[in-house]
Amino acid sequence: MDIAGLPSDILVEVTASIATRSATPLSDIVNLRRSCRVFRDATAARKVGRCMAVNREWRLHWWDKSRFLSVLRRCAASGNPEASYILGLEEFCNRRRKATGLWHLCRAMEHGHAAAAYMIGMITMHDSLCSPAVAEQALERLDWLSPCASAGPWTRRRMASVRVEAVSVMRRLTMRRWRMAESPTPCVDPWCGKLVRQTAEAWDGDGDEERWFCSRTCRWRHEYCKFIAKI
Repeated sequence: MDIAGLPSDILVEVTASIATRSATPLSDIVNLRRSCRVFRDATAARKVGRCMAVNREWRLHWWDKSRFLSVLRRCAASGNPEASYILGLEEFCNRRRKATGLWHLCRAMEHGHAAAAYMIGMITMHDSLCSPAVAEQALERLDWLSPCASAGPWTRRRMASVRVEAVSVMRRLTMRRWRMAESPTPCVDPWCGKLVRQTAEAWDGDGDEERWFCSRTCRWRHEYCKFIAKI
């Protein structure tokens, strides 16, 4: 069958599938682009950039960082949430461009990227320790991860997995480590933060914890401390 006779949308779907499922998506897309004119046009489609599994190209970050960032920017412009997420952390952590970094993270969050929302919350929570005026904004960002007022088992597990993802990308991307500008003020309630239950099922190296908190502020401050300890 002549490939040139296939509808363009079919070619784009095939190319997007390769970009999503391949273990080496960038190399495969480049080779496909060089193979013929019809695939060259297909690889230029926004859907391909949106589906590109950029999280499988970390080796390129060490070999050719400028090219890695170029790929991220093209994919982020196509609406790739993972690309926006990594690019946001690069801008914030390595280039010290907080506004640009948060802009990219917000774009990723708008596409449903949970780790991006988590990092926005952690960044804002970090700021709130220095400026109480932004504390409510931090809580709103973090509440996006947990619609329920009380954290059930599913929420705890999801939070642990999102924390692991955020820590993993931070460690791969930068040697910079956060330090608390100021330790959170201990809660006056002696029962706040007490361990209720802990199972042997490990999600982030310290098991599946269930703690009781008197407020969402205390709950998220505890999460912030756990994140800082991991990175």
